[in-house]
Amino acid sequence: MAEMIAVTLSAKVAAALSGPAAVRLSSLAGVRSGIEAAARDLELLRAFLRFVDSLHGSDPLADAWVDQVRDVAFDLEDAADEYAFLSGHGFFRHGANLGAWFALSRRLWRARERLRELSAAKEQLGIRPAEVSASSSGGAGGLSAAMIGRKIAEASHFVEEGEIVGFAMHERLLMKWLTGDTDPRQLLIAVCGMGGVGKTTLVTNVYKKVAATCHFDCAAWVAVSKSFTTDDLLRRIAKEFHRDNRGCVPWDVDNMDYRSLVEALRGHLAKKRYLLLLDDVWDAHAWYEIRHAFVDDGTKSRIIITTRSQDIASLASSNRIIRLEPLSEQEAWSLFCNTTFREDADRECPYYLRHWASKILDRCCGLPLAIVSVGNLLVLKDRTEFAWKSVYDSLVWYESSDHGIGQVSSILNLSFDDLPYHLKKCFLYCSIYPEDFMIKRKILIRAWIAEGLIKEKGQGTMEEVADDYLNQLVQRSLLQAAVQNEFGRAKRCCIHDLIREMIVHRSTKERFFVFSKCTVTLKSSKKARHLVFDRCRSDRLSAPKMNSLRSFHAFKADLDASLFSSFRLLTVLNLWFTPIAKLPSAVASLLNLRYLGIRSTLIGELPEELGQLHNLQTLDAKWSMVQRLPQSITKLKNLRHLVLYRRRSADFTYPGPGTAIALPDGLKNLTCLQTLKYIEADEKMVRSLGSLKHMRSLELCGVHESNLIHLPSSISKMTCLLRLGIISQDANVKLDLEPFYPPPIKLQKLALVGMLVRGKLPSWFGSLNNLMQLRLHSSNLMEDSLGLLSSLPRLLHLSLVNAYSGKSLTFANGYFPALKKLSLHDLPNLSHLEFQKGSLVDLHVLMLGRCAQLNKLPQDIRNLVNLETMDLFEMPSEIIQNIQNNEILQEHNHESEHTIVIKNIRWNNGKLLEEKVYINLSLLESRPFIDKEQHNVKSQAEITADLVTFPRDILGDIESLTCGNVTESQSVLF
Repeated sequence: MAEMIAVTLSAKVAAALSGPAAVRLSSLAGVRSGIEAAARDLELLRAFLRFVDSLHGSDPLADAWVDQVRDVAFDLEDAADEYAFLSGHGFFRHGANLGAWFALSRRLWRARERLRELSAAKEQLGIRPAEVSASSSGGAGGLSAAMIGRKIAEASHFVEEGEIVGFAMHERLLMKWLTGDTDPRQLLIAVCGMGGVGKTTLVTNVYKKVAATCHFDCAAWVAVSKSFTTDDLLRRIAKEFHRDNRGCVPWDVDNMDYRSLVEALRGHLAKKRYLLLLDDVWDAHAWYEIRHAFVDDGTKSRIIITTRSQDIASLASSNRIIRLEPLSEQEAWSLFCNTTFREDADRECPYYLRHWASKILDRCCGLPLAIVSVGNLLVLKDRTEFAWKSVYDSLVWYESSDHGIGQVSSILNLSFDDLPYHLKKCFLYCSIYPEDFMIKRKILIRAWIAEGLIKEKGQGTMEEVADDYLNQLVQRSLLQAAVQNEFGRAKRCCIHDLIREMIVHRSTKERFFVFSKCTVTLKSSKKARHLVFDRCRSDRLSAPKMNSLRSFHAFKADLDASLFSSFRLLTVLNLWFTPIAKLPSAVASLLNLRYLGIRSTLIGELPEELGQLHNLQTLDAKWSMVQRLPQSITKLKNLRHLVLYRRRSADFTYPGPGTAIALPDGLKNLTCLQTLKYIEADEKMVRSLGSLKHMRSLELCGVHESNLIHLPSSISKMTCLLRLGIISQDANVKLDLEPFYPPPIKLQKLALVGMLVRGKLPSWFGSLNNLMQLRLHSSNLMEDSLGLLSSLPRLLHLSLVNAYSGKSLTFANGYFPALKKLSLHDLPNLSHLEFQKGSLVDLHVLMLGRCAQLNKLPQDIRNLVNLETMDLFEMPSEIIQNIQNNEILQEHNHESEHTIVIKNIRWNNGKLLEEKVYINLSLLESRPFIDKEQHNVKSQAEITADLVTFPRDILGDIESLTCGNVTESQSVLF
C-alpha cells in the first residue's frame, strides 16, 4: 500500500497543475516547480515502495521508514491540494493573500528536504530489495501466507466426516458430475468462493471418496497457489498421478523440460479415465499453460479447480460451477459444536456457555475456516464464562500471534495482498461503509473518481474504468454482489464482515481513515485523510481545523452543519440519513469539493453560492427535500452527474412518493454532464439538452406534447446515450416516438411511461440492437407490437406495467431468444397467458403481479426450459390454491428434470411475506411436487424493482442502512 502514496500524489499534481490559474502562477515563489520536483522525487521511490509493501508486517524497520515517507507524502499532497485551492480562489489574479503562497512555498521546501533525507536514510538503514524473500510476507508462526495456505490444503485430506458441515447438497452435485454424468468429453468443473469458505475441504472430501473407487483409472490432487511455475506444476502433477504406485515415477521428471513433461503426461493419460484436482488457482494462465498435457480421448475424464476468482471459475461451463457461500446460522453452530466439543459424546455446548459461544460465533460470520480456528482455540481454554469472554474480547482476525487465528488472518490478507495497487486503494476506500451496508455501485465509483483513484484508459471514461475495477473486486470474491442488474453486473455490493474488519484495520493503521461510532472523537485525528461518522448522536459537535481531511462520510448521524467549515481541503462530502435541514453556505467555500452527496437527508435548501464549486463532479440529492436548485448551479462546468428527486415525507422509513425537480435556465452550460436524472421537463430545458453531447443517462419527468416536439432533435445529438427514461405529465399525454430519427441506437436501457400513439411502438424500434432492458408503463400496447420487440437480439429484461389491456398474451415460437427476465404487472384484463414451444428459451425469471384475472398457471409453462424462479406478487388466491392443493416434498428435489421455485409474495399487516414453493415442471400435468417454506421477506429491493419503476431503486437507500430488513414501504409507479 505504500506505493499508493506515490501514485495518488502523481494524479493530484497533474490535476492541480492543469488549470489556467496554475499556468499563470508558474513562477510565483517557486510553488509550481517545487510541487513538480517533489512528485518526481516520490515517483523515483515508487518501485522501492512496492518492494516495501512485500515486507508488510515482517520488518519493523521498513514499516517505520514507510510511516515517515507517508507523512511526507501527505504533506506533499496537502501542498498540491492547497495549490489547487488557492488557484480556485483566484488569489493571484486579485493580488490578495500573497502570504499564503509564500507560506506554501516554505512548507513545500521543508517536505522536499525531508523526502531527500529519507531517501538517503534507507541506504544507511540497510533497507534493500535484495533482502526480499519468498517467505517475507509473515503470518502465523513466521510462515508465509502461501505456506500456510498449502498446509491448510494438505490438512484437508485428514478432515473427519463429522467436521464437514453445510456441503451436503454441493457434495451430491459434485459426485453426480464426476460419476453420474454420461458426457464422454473431458469436463472442467469449478468451485469458487472467498478465502476460508471451505472450497478445499469440500472438493478434497469428494476427491477422496471418488479416488477410493475404481471409477477413474488414475487421480491426482495438486495445490497450485500463487507462486507456481509451469514446469514445477507439471512435475508435481506427474508425481501425484503415480502416488499410489509403489514404484517411482517412470521418468526423470526433475530433469525434464516443459515439452518433455507434456509429452510424458499425454502418453501416460492416453485412453485413461483420469481425475485431476487443481486446488487454489489464482491465475487462468496456470490452466492455459498445462492444459495440453491432458488429452481428451472421450473417456469421461474430469478436472476440478478451486479458486477465489469468478473469472477463473468461468473457465468451466456455466452449468458446472459451484459458488460457495458462508454457512447458515444453524450450519455454523453445528460446525462450531463439532469442533469445540469433539471429545464429548453428545458434542453439545453447555447451557452456561451458550451466550459467549453465540457471540464468538457471530464474529466468525459463517466462515468455516474461522469457526474451526476459534473452535480449536477454545478447546485449549477452560470451560468457564470468564475464559470464553476473554477469548471473545481478544478475538481479532486481521492479525494474531495465535497459530489458529493467525491462519485466518493470513488467508484473508492473501486475497488483499494479491491485488494490484490500483485495486488496493479502491478496495481500502470501501472501508468507509458501515457493517452490513449495501453499497450502491454508481455511488461508489463516482466517489472513487472524485478521490482521484481512477485514471482514464484509452477511449474509456473514468466511470467505465471504475466500473471495471469494481467488477474485478467482485470477481475476486472481495466484494459480494448482493443484487445484480440486468447486465449481470453488481448493482449493490456488500463486504463480508471478516474482510471488512481486515481493511478497516489496514485503513486505520495507514492513517487513511478514522471511524467514529456513537461517540465522536476528533482531537487525535488531525492527520486523518478520511473521516466516517456511523450512527453518531450528539447535540453539537465541534471539530479542530482538519485541513488534512479529504472525505467526510456520515451515516445516520446527528450532526451540527457548522462542522463542515473545519474541512478546508475536502474532496468528498457524503451525508446519508442525516436530519440536517439546510446545507450551510460554508460548504460553498470547499473549493476542492468534487462529490457532494445529500441523499436521503432532510436538506431542503442548497446555498446560492454553490456555483463557486468549480471542481464539483457529482451532486446527488436523491431523496433529499431539495425543492429548487440555485441559479449558480449552471456555473458548474465540470459537473458530470446530477441526480435529483425530492421526498415529500420527513420519515426516512417511508420514502415515497416523491417529485422531480425543475432546473434553472442555463442547462446548456453543463457540457460535461453524463447523468441527469429525475428532472422536470419544460420546453426551454428540452431544447438545451442538445448541448449535452456527453450524456449517457437521462431521466425526464412531466413530458407533454409541447416539449416532446423538441426532444427528438436534442436526443439525436447525444451520441453516447445509453439509458433513457421518459415519463409523461399525466395519463392523457400521448407519446409519439416516430419522430425520434435517427434513433439512439446505442441505448441499453429504455423506460417509457405514458400512452403510446395508436398503442404501437415506433417503426425504428427494431433497430435498437443494443437494448437490454425495456420498461413500458401505461402504454396501452397492442399485441402486434410484441412481435416487434420479440426479435431484439440483446433484450434481457422486459417489464410491462399496466401496459397491455388485452385478455390474452401469446409468446410464439422464436420470441425473445435472449430474454432472461419477464415482468408482467397490473394487467387487469389478462386471463390467458401462453408460452409456445421454442419461445423464451433462455428465460430464468418470470414475475407476475396484480393480474386479477389470471387465476391458474399455464400448462405450457413447461416450455420455458430454463426457468428457475417465478415470483407471484399479490396474485389471485386461486392460482396459489392450485399449487398448495398438491403433494408435499420432504426435500428439495434439485436433481429432478426441471424444478423451479415459486415465490408467493403478499402484504400482511404492513409487512411483506414470502412463501416459497418448489415445483417439478416435468410432472406439472399430473401432480406437482412441492416443498413449502414461509418467512418474512428480508429485502424488498428485488421484489419491488418491477413495481417501482420511478425511481427504480426507491427502497435502496433504506435497505442500505437497515441491512435489507425493510418491512414497510409504499410503491410509486414510474
